[in-house]
This record gives sequence, C-alpha cells and structure tokens, in this order.
Amino acid sequence: MTNECRFFVPGPTWVRPELLQELTRPMIGHRSAEFKELFRGINANLKTLFSTKQDTFVVTSSGTGVMQAALENCVKRRVLVTTCGAFSERWFNIAQSLGYEADRLDAGWGNAIDIDALADHLLTRRGHYDAVTITHNETSTGVTNDVAALAAVIREESPDTMILVDAVSSLGGMPVLFDEWDLDVCLASVQKGLALPPGITVTAVSSRALEQAKKHPYRGTYFDFLEYKKQADGNSVPSTPSIPHFYALAKQLDHIVREETLPVRYERHRRMLDLSIERTAHFAKRTGDPAHASVTVSAFEPAINPETLRNRMKERGYTLGGGYGEWKDTTFRIGHMGDIPIDALESMLDVLSEVSKG
Repeated sequence: MTNECRFFVPGPTWVRPELLQELTRPMIGHRSAEFKELFRGINANLKTLFSTKQDTFVVTSSGTGVMQAALENCVKRRVLVTTCGAFSERWFNIAQSLGYEADRLDAGWGNAIDIDALADHLLTRRGHYDAVTITHNETSTGVTNDVAALAAVIREESPDTMILVDAVSSLGGMPVLFDEWDLDVCLASVQKGLALPPGITVTAVSSRALEQAKKHPYRGTYFDFLEYKKQADGNSVPSTPSIPHFYALAKQLDHIVREETLPVRYERHRRMLDLSIERTAHFAKRTGDPAHASVTVSAFEPAINPETLRNRMKERGYTLGGGYGEWKDTTFRIGHMGDIPIDALESMLDVLSEVSKG
C-alpha cells in the first residue's frame, strides 16, 4: 500500500483503489428498494460518525453548497462568523452574498478562536444573532478550534442561537460529538477526512435547526432541510443523487466504523501529526498555534522556497499541498488525513528530508 499512496494534498485526498472500484458499480434507481437499503446503512453509520441520535443527510453537493444551505435554513437576518483562515472566511462571504447582516470575529491566521473573545463579543453585541459559524479545522493553516468550548459559550450567552459547524477536514480524523456539543448543523464534504472523491456532503442537523427552518418560508428548493428530513425518514433523498458516491460512501463508512474503528483511526491521525512534526523539524517550521495543531493537515515554512521543495517532490512522484491565501508564498502543506497509511507517510517524509537539502 505504501507505493500506492503518493498524494499528500489536504483535499482532495488519496482514495483507496477499492473505493474507486465502488464508483464503477451498475446504476440502480434512486427510488428503488435497493437504494433505500443502501441509504439505510449509510445513515446508521453517519449517526455513529457524528455521534448523534438526530437527523443526518447526504447531499449531492460540495461542502460550500451545504454551508449556504445551513445559512438559508437557519438565519433570518444576523450571523456572527468566527474566522481564523481562508475557509472560515468562506462562511462570511456566503453570508454577505445572501444579504445577511454578517459580523466577523477574527482570530487572525494561524490562531484558534479565543473562547473569552467570543464570550465578550456576545455580551457586548447589541441585538441577537440567529447563528454563529465555527470552522472546526482550518485547512489553510492546520489549526483546530475547540468547538466544544466555543459552543458552550454560545449556549450560555445566547441559548437560542444556531451553531453551524464546518467539519470538512475534521470529520473522520478527530472526534466530532454533535449531540454532546449541542450543535445545530455540522457538515463535511467527503474529499478530506472521509477519503472519497469530491461530489457529496454529509451533514447532521438538530431538531432545533429543523424547527428554525419551518419559520423561513424562502428556503429554496435544492437545499431545503425540511425536504431532506422528509425524504430521509423514508430512506431516500429529495432529488437524483450521485449514486456512485453513495456506493463508495457506504463501503467507506463500514470500513471506518466497523473495520478500522473510530478510536484506531483517530490514533493513526495523531501519530501522523507527530511524525510530520518530528521528521520536518530540521528544515521547516510548523506554522500555527502549536496548542491547536490539527491532526489532519499541517502547514510548514521551509528553509528553502516552498515551491522549489514541492517541485522536487513532484519529480520524485510525490504531490504535496501548496500554501494557501495569506500563506501561499511562504508555506507548503502536508495532508495527513483520510486513509493514508503511516508507512506511506514515513516513506514520503524520508524523500522530503532528502530533497530539502541544498
């Protein structure tokens, strides 16, 4: 398996060959009994993955689409967006494009959202926020936010506010405890921690969010959470889905939940972070708050030009992630997420150490 995995971009990630094979299975009708059975198994495993007893949906869309859906279903007028990098900023851009009153609480690149700063903001802000958005794992910087603590502050200061969480690069790599953290929408597109080709997004939605959606008469058609709920109750979806993705998702969720198991998967990700830091220390500095280091993606500032380093790795058959946004010209990123085997990461780091010289 080591030689098969040479792709270390933080999304889309390397996909196991057996999952790619699932994408080639024959078509079935999305209203058929076969599809309902497929969906039933997926939904059961999603509840385990999100650690929830509430509703879970599968949407044929990118994560960005379901971010928009979360806002359209849960926000009437005002939203607070917590930002700490490029992908948390996406919430803000979407909210503005929808015409909402959007405020930003910005921690700055490389930092995690400060719990006290959020509490102070909620205390001093005049008026009520319909929702607060949080990015669990900021892929552009390799920083993980403490969603449990941030959500607790929101519930204490503004109990009725919806909590909307982007778990795109965290789900499947670290615990996401939807019910325990008392979240309202948590979404993840599948091309990062779930290690599938991009094209669908999984999401957990609270009963509180569904009640909120009922108050919004203009939710649109494609992303109407109430329609997803209605169809999911019958093991179906509102419109024609990407059936090949459902095949692959079903197999991957069985692997994650029943074969590898979540505790083992989370420990593998922790080990991959440790290896990435240890094996690059002599030629690169890991950027971002070390107390909030992500177990799925790391950004590094190397001693030599990062593009030179990436090009040398490309010549050796390895693909690494480039810097992103404000850090584009100074960093490169290693995606150590999904199904990447530890021995594959070790082999890549051996080569990376070699090409970093001179």
